[in-house]
This record gives sequence, structure tokens and C-alpha cells, in this order.
Amino acid sequence: MKKTLLSLLAIIAITSTIVAQNCIPDGQYTAPGVYPDSATNLPTAYVGQPYSEVITAVTPADTCIVIAFPPCTTVPIDSVIVTSVTGLPPGFTIVSENENALPFKFLGGTSSCMLITGNPTVADTGNYPINVNGTTYATVFGLTQTQPFDVNYYYIDIVDTTSSTVNVNELAENKFAITQNYPNPFSNTSTIEFNTPTAEVVELTVFNLLGEEIKTEKISASSGKNTYTLNANNYENGVYFYQLTYQAERITKRFIVNK
Repeated sequence: MKKTLLSLLAIIAITSTIVAQNCIPDGQYTAPGVYPDSATNLPTAYVGQPYSEVITAVTPADTCIVIAFPPCTTVPIDSVIVTSVTGLPPGFTIVSENENALPFKFLGGTSSCMLITGNPTVADTGNYPINVNGTTYATVFGLTQTQPFDVNYYYIDIVDTTSSTVNVNELAENKFAITQNYPNPFSNTSTIEFNTPTAEVVELTVFNLLGEEIKTEKISASSGKNTYTLNANNYENGVYFYQLTYQAERITKRFIVNK
């Protein structure tokens, strides 16, 4: 009976610990670093769809530094403290595995995580560069030493795809709408179809991932269906956003050039 009770208490304790966790580190990552890495980046957020992404942090147990002259000396890492996360889209929040507010503490030699969540709206459409800043603490000859760090390669794209699956031919003539360009990604040319209720000069603007405007063009649109061709020769490989403005309405979508 006593053994059964102890087993039950152990199960309850383990279950409580799991429930208390905000996120679970991705076990496939074992090498020190932050994942996803710069090549993978954070996934795209879509308007109307809840966003949830786990960032796994694998903190090394030690590191090798040159104190005076080579060779380097191995010193233990006590912890990594994340002090600020800036650039998140409006309404998005970030927590760590066991902490609901900054700063987040990751012990040396452990795997931990951060969780980004949010509910993007049409008004949030765009690109959001994110900076993660903090300090690494290590012990050198019995003394605590600090080293600041900055993870600045993350970004979140918020894309409005609410009309991307709609055929322009099926849209009401009194509605401004755009379909997703096709093909996408593309290496040569890609077509944008859009509908305008009246004949009007619309403005096409192309932005890069940093939000920098790299192209603006006036297009004389007819009432009803219109088409526009994107040419890959005008862009380097990468991710871009195109925005069409009709009177006071704007619609933004993303395209990828892969030559």
C-alpha cells in the first residue's frame, strides 16, 4: 500500500511538472545553439490562424576561451539569461519553458525553450524583424564573467491569404480582391490577378523582408479582372511582399524568387 501511494505521488508530481511547462524543447537538437537556425527561420504567420512556434535553446556546459595566450582554457558556463525580445508583432507574446515573463534563465548544459504565440489580423500584415538579447555567465578561475549576446536573424512574416484561394472570375464586380501570384515560388515570371470595382489607377509596391520599398508602379486597371506579371529578372533570390492599393484599400501578399 505504501509503495503504491509513493508511486501515485510520483506520477502526480511528474504530471504537474509537465502541465506547468509552457513548451517542450525539440529533442532532435543536441548541438549547442538556437533552433530553428538562421537558414530555417521562424514559420510564416497567417491572418486568421493562431500562431505557435517553439524556439529550442541548447546551452553548452562549457566553452573554450583564450585568457592570455593560446591555447584556450575550458571554462564552465553557469547560465544564459535572455533579458529582452523586441520586434514581435502586435499582440504576440513570448514565454520560456518555466517562466511567463522576462528575463528567461537557461542553465549551462541543458536544453530549454521559448514559445511565441499570437493571433494575427489583417492590420498586422507585414514583416517583423525580431531581436533576442541577453548575457552569458561563465566562471573563470572562480570569478563570474559575463558576455552579451544578440540573436538578430529571426523574423516573422504575417501574410493575408484570406482571398488567395479565390478565383477572380468568381468575385463580385464591386469588390477589390487579389489572388496569390502563380506560380510561387518562381524563377522566370509569375502572374498576379486582381479585381477592381471601377476603372482606376492602382499602385503596386514591392518590399523586401526588411520592409524596404524596392519598387513602385502605377497600373491602369480596368473595371473587373486585371492581370500583372512579375519578372524574376528584377529581383535577387529571396522573399518579397507585393502590395496593391486601390483608393483607400490595400492588400499585401508574399512571393518568392528562386532562380
